Amino acid sequence: MPYFVYKVSEARRLEQVDALDGYRDAKQLARSMREQLPDDADYLVRVIFASNGEEAVRLLTAKREPRPMGEE
Repeated sequence: MPYFVYKVSEARRLEQVDALDGYRDAKQLARSMREQLPDDADYLVRVIFASNGEEAVRLLTAKREPRPMGEE
């Protein structure tokens, strides 16, 4: 399964940047994009592991409950 790199805007709009086979490559791409991120950028760079693009979008947009306090 590939690692997907996305730009995620504040309005939860997603833009796929790339899909890479190795975690190391995806992490390196995301890190370099974050370093070049302008101060006024309205998006985050996220890496997600999914079987396809549709699953990646579903995972990135799913509402998650916050962890209870004290749980690690």
